[in-house]
Amino acid sequence: MSVNIFFKKIGIPVIIGYVTTGTLIVYAFDLASVAGSSTLSHIAEFGIVFLMFMIGLEFSFDKIKAMKQEVLLFGTLQILLSWVIFYLVAHLFFGIESKVALVVSAAFSLSSTAIVLKSFNETRETHTGYGRNAIGILIMQDIAVIPILLLISLLANHEARLEELLLHTFLSAVLVLFILFVPGKKVATMILKLAADARMDEIFVGTILFIVLGASALAGYFGFSYSLGAFIAGMIIAGTKYKYQAEADLSHFRDLLLGLFFITVGMQVDLEFLWNHLFRILWVLLAVMGLKALIIYIIIRFFRSAKVAFKTALSLAQVGEFSFAIFALSQSNGLLDKETHQLLVLTVIFSMILTPFLLKNLRAISAVFVREREKSVPAFSGTIGLHNHIVVCGYGTFGKEVVTYLKRYDINYIAIDYNLAQVEEGIRAGDNVQFGNIAQKAILEKLNLEECVAVVVAVDDTRKIRVICESILQKAPHCHIIAKVTTKAEEEELGELDIYRVVNEKHEIARLLGQAAISCEYERLKGR
Repeated sequence: MSVNIFFKKIGIPVIIGYVTTGTLIVYAFDLASVAGSSTLSHIAEFGIVFLMFMIGLEFSFDKIKAMKQEVLLFGTLQILLSWVIFYLVAHLFFGIESKVALVVSAAFSLSSTAIVLKSFNETRETHTGYGRNAIGILIMQDIAVIPILLLISLLANHEARLEELLLHTFLSAVLVLFILFVPGKKVATMILKLAADARMDEIFVGTILFIVLGASALAGYFGFSYSLGAFIAGMIIAGTKYKYQAEADLSHFRDLLLGLFFITVGMQVDLEFLWNHLFRILWVLLAVMGLKALIIYIIIRFFRSAKVAFKTALSLAQVGEFSFAIFALSQSNGLLDKETHQLLVLTVIFSMILTPFLLKNLRAISAVFVREREKSVPAFSGTIGLHNHIVVCGYGTFGKEVVTYLKRYDINYIAIDYNLAQVEEGIRAGDNVQFGNIAQKAILEKLNLEECVAVVVAVDDTRKIRVICESILQKAPHCHIIAKVTTKAEEEELGELDIYRVVNEKHEIARLLGQAAISCEYERLKGR
């Protein structure tokens, strides 16, 4: 723990602190035999299980739809191109055996979700152009972990033919998905309701743990990784109203067990090997990060500016934490020898140590390598002179329509959006639009919420809607919030908050269409 406190002060992520702690434990207490214990590895694996569960909670088709270019296009291209290029380099240029090259290149195609997201959240860069690109690619990488782990299991099975393995895997996958999504979802929802009705925190937490471990055990029984079952369990609970409570309750379990996982990684570090192969490790490190950054830059540059592409590439140049799980599984299945495993693990650790420093100095580094004029961000002037006004959150399609309607009736308003292009478009149109993130306290204080008539939340991302509403209610508990949603599930999620009105756009459109149809019928009867 003291190692992490020291590392935190000098800006090194806690993951590296855990790895260092594991290394110190082995050499301080001579626990080399314990480090290789399969029991300890199985316990540590549950850190990855809970991480995959939390990713499952965040996974939604609405989220993918809102960031379809970043996730589906950028993410898929990055994974496939990185995988293919790293494979060709490893297999053709360095003569690495094809199965080993396939596993190593798959691991190198992944980046660190934990480090990048943590840094972007702290520096509020998640809504920047390069932030959205990085997050979209990371989402696809998290999804890709599942087939990568399945691939390792397939490559490690030397007895059956490939066609038989694929058929068996496909049938098993269909059965697991059917069990978990059909009867499993109903059972999970039922027992979660019973646990919530009990109003005892320990019962609710125990129920969530039971669901996660049960789904993991089921996946393991059919030959899949525990992580797959946990991921599906997260997706199941994400579709219920217990999602946010489950996320809050299990975050500590995830962090502690994930910490244990990284400690076991540190316990595998061979300091003698590090000393004897330091230059070889550094050479591989620079080659991997440089090649990966170049691949990402080329992909993004086709669609974005040079500066955004460069920042995205630099943000994701490291190799992620899931590579540890991939290397460990590969070694246990005989795909990696001890020396190669040690070289790869140390390369990943050093790439993760470099990442916080790169992210902290993104602007300075990009200014040196890419000379491109950046758009100036307009300063937020707040609600100067506005009283009894309406705040419109979001200046997209719906936000613009709301502003047009308010202007028609000469009502005081202020619109706020975090998309600079939309803000500039509104300013050119003569609308009172400001640039800012309404979820931030500093922005909320300038909106004069205590004297506003209402706040209209007209953004499309469900998670952002909830965060915005919660932030507003914390600042002004009696504020009248009117939020727009698209599905019944979103409406139920917001129903837990003290919101003045939730407008379901599909219901409203159906109501207007029905009224129009009834009017037609009324006119027909009247004309008889």
